[in-house]
Amino acid sequence: MNIIDVVTEKMQSLPPHQQDQVLDFVEFLITKYQPEKSQKSAEQLAIERMKDLDDPDNPDKWETVIDIGDEIDVQSSLKNLRKRGYKVKVSSESQSSC
Repeated sequence: MNIIDVVTEKMQSLPPHQQDQVLDFVEFLITKYQPEKSQKSAEQLAIERMKDLDDPDNPDKWETVIDIGDEIDVQSSLKNLRKRGYKVKVSSESQSSC
């Protein structure tokens, strides 16, 4: 039995939300070590997971952890959202706190 078969067999015994975590990890490894084979950005993968938004078995799926001091490229994120067709409004109150 090769490694793919072993991983597949073990993964099938996991609940669906943990299978999703395995898939996320594999996609992360592809992005990290084979970026030319990675077709999707982290943002695209997150958007795909939105279909699971109402998943009552996995409320932690939508948590985002940001440490103090981490930089966030807000303008780039807004640009990407607009490019994908989302309407984005930023209040003047939000902009003044940046």
